[in-house]
Amino acid sequence: MTHKNAAGRMFQDLTFNVKSAKGKKLEQLIGVEDPENPGRGPILIYIKMEGISWSQYYLDVCIGVWENWGEIEPEDETSVHRNYAAKFDVEGKMIRSVQCKDSEITLEFETGEKLVLKYKDPDDWDGDLEMVKVP
Repeated sequence: MTHKNAAGRMFQDLTFNVKSAKGKKLEQLIGVEDPENPGRGPILIYIKMEGISWSQYYLDVCIGVWENWGEIEPEDETSVHRNYAAKFDVEGKMIRSVQCKDSEITLEFETGEKLVLKYKDPDDWDGDLEMVKVP
């Protein structure tokens, strides 16, 4: 079921800017991980920003994808939800920009900090992902 205010797939490209994120407060950030292989990194990131229903983003064979379906899938035996907002200490921070470029999706905050979703091995576009914080 799709939320009535959901936009669906917003971006699927090598480069894009999520202009609607600018100036929004980050309310929640959830990393979806495979419980059978936690070293694989996040499979998908759910993001909740002030005034916007749940969105999600991920990398797929070097292409960035940003979607807004208005809801999140519940945890089950194939996925574990981790609180990345707490893990990276970014809950409640204001977003300056969100962009996809060079096989990375970057959230930049007004503080100058960045969270980057990227491939662990930049040459393996079907490989494991990681979320890193850049001060």
